[in-house]
Amino acid sequence: MSGAAILALGAAFCFALALILTQFGLRTMPSWRSPLYSIGGALVVAWLAAIVFVDWRSFNLDAALIFAGVGCIFPVVVSILAVRSNERLGPAVAGAVGNVTPIFAVLGAVLFLGEHLGLLQLAGLAMVVGGVALLALRGGTGGRHWSVWVLGLPLAAALVRGAIQPAIKTGLALWPEPLAAAAIGYALSSVVIVSLVGRRALRAGPAIRSGVLWFLAVGFANGTATFLLYAALGLGSITVVAPLVALFPLMGVVMSWIFLRGERLHAIGLFGILVSVAGVILLLVGGT
Repeated sequence: MSGAAILALGAAFCFALALILTQFGLRTMPSWRSPLYSIGGALVVAWLAAIVFVDWRSFNLDAALIFAGVGCIFPVVVSILAVRSNERLGPAVAGAVGNVTPIFAVLGAVLFLGEHLGLLQLAGLAMVVGGVALLALRGGTGGRHWSVWVLGLPLAAALVRGAIQPAIKTGLALWPEPLAAAAIGYALSSVVIVSLVGRRALRAGPAIRSGVLWFLAVGFANGTATFLLYAALGLGSITVVAPLVALFPLMGVVMSWIFLRGERLHAIGLFGILVSVAGVILLLVGGT
């Protein structure tokens, strides 16, 4: 297995872990406030690591501007959408719908980076979409019930997560420092989230300490996942990396079964996840 594949699987695990940690955090903190701490915590960790490990002598302004531009929407927009979809859908379904990320990432790579899409990859994309459609038909999991439109939250998050990958790969071609890319991106995302909810948080008063700690842990997991994703993109093609990262919903289902006894997918929902994961495998096979 290549280094890019190992890093991508590590990113998938960390994204899944963040889904589970979010459920614990939401018990003590409203969803609108949580990105302040998850993004802020990741920002501190990313910059402490970047100061030590990044070769700043090779700084490239064009790449830094790309990373900064991405940071205005990722991870801040994904964090907001992810916590809301996690709250409404639960981690298993929210993660499963996020499985469509490879569609946006792969199509972006084909359109803008000249990567090729084969027959197996087309079949895989269709299976990913079909799996999400099965989840939509089910309309609920465990004790949760939701309208089909709520699926738009994780779908929008998947669109952003997939769309930024060609941009990040372009920036890393100019300055191959994934840790710097993550640190710069989190800096801009922190500015965005503070401008959106900072004043409201001050009016609401101090947050419950346990909630802050849970979402700092979420930020650490997401920050690690972002760095591993960027590192994988620096080593391998998007058509290989994106499908592997999109395995995180299956990991999330297993973690939900272990840690969140109230979160259970019905048979149709589980079948939908299996279909979409099989599609991801086809994407991977077709991209190698």
